[in-house]
Amino acid sequence: MEKDYLIRRRPIAALLIFALPMMLGNFFQQLYTMADSAIVGRLVGEEALAAVGASTPIVNLMVGLFTGLGTGAGVVIAQFFGAKDEKGVHDGVHTTIALCLVAGVVMGFIGVGLSPAILRLLDTPAEILEEAYSYILIIDVGVLVMFAYNLCAGLLRAIGNSFLPLVFLLISSGLNVALDLVFIAVVGMGVKGAAVATAVSSTQLRAHETGLDPVCR
Repeated sequence: MEKDYLIRRRPIAALLIFALPMMLGNFFQQLYTMADSAIVGRLVGEEALAAVGASTPIVNLMVGLFTGLGTGAGVVIAQFFGAKDEKGVHDGVHTTIALCLVAGVVMGFIGVGLSPAILRLLDTPAEILEEAYSYILIIDVGVLVMFAYNLCAGLLRAIGNSFLPLVFLLISSGLNVALDLVFIAVVGMGVKGAAVATAVSSTQLRAHETGLDPVCR
């Protein structure tokens, strides 16, 4: 696919080519928690499934925040890229990375500290509260990796590449399912195994693997 297809192809065709990978990406990103829920419910039990379900709104909140920040940064980068301002792209990317690293650390601490209170506000039953919190706690450990993916995906889309983030997300989603089976069915880690699988599979979405290096230079 040519790099300048967005301006050379007809608008409808260009937008479809650009938007379809994004829509598929949003679907597969939801597969993380869907796979956890399905495998935990079948292999561990109803209470474990309820614990993952209780954690899902908090995890989705973090993912939504990261997606919004990546998209917002992408708007600025896209303007520099369209104007062929290489210095603006360079400075914008590095500033965004620094800002998001700080925000990711802050969000991790907030998640660890406030998750028990949020779970109680959501009327999480006492018998699953501990497992739900352990799931979120492990996810919070990998929060910077989740941040990195959504940031890099937003920046790549800013320069017209919406396909590469989808490829790595597909790989990561498949790995997540495989690791769920290993950590839950083989190792017997239960809800914690599902969270570890999600955190480990997310490491496949590091910045240099999404092809961001050429943009950062």
